[in-house]
Amino acid sequence: MPIYQNSTVASDKLVLGNCTVEVAASVAATFINVGAGILNSFNHVPEMYDTQAGNAPDPITGLASETVTVDFEMIEYDSSVLAVMHGGLFTSTTTSSVSTIHAGGLASTLILSRAWRFTNTRRNAAGSTVQTILTVYKATLDAGPGFAFKSDNDTDPIMVMAATLTAEIDGTLTAGQQLYNIKHDES
Repeated sequence: MPIYQNSTVASDKLVLGNCTVEVAASVAATFINVGAGILNSFNHVPEMYDTQAGNAPDPITGLASETVTVDFEMIEYDSSVLAVMHGGLFTSTTTSSVSTIHAGGLASTLILSRAWRFTNTRRNAAGSTVQTILTVYKATLDAGPGFAFKSDNDTDPIMVMAATLTAEIDGTLTAGQQLYNIKHDES
């Protein structure tokens, strides 16, 4: 008889649903809620090196650098959200009830890194509220906004805005704690 791998799954360890996306100038600054989102992928990418001097017996292997790539989609957004997310690439104006994003023409060539936080809040089997919080300390958007309008009659007519960011080491933080953290409520 086969043994199924899901026989020991603890439902309080599962992360289900969407997240709140927040952005700040740094991890120490106040985070700004930029709306609901869907976290599609999170990839920690260590780049290794190896070297062997002369006729030494074994090569030395180590960590050359680390980055994190995050692909996500914003479910709700406006021009002010885009301006905050992009760290200086866009500007936003609002007059009356019309918000406008301005991009292009290299008004600024300096793109500022941002701290990003993705918070998933859900209820566990016992009815308690639990969270999984992913905080990336220093990242810039590599792609986005990217979107395509859908038909009003689509089975899922909500248009999402896709984006990709890459995080790098934040040298102002403690060594070993410079890229990201994940906090997960256990109960």
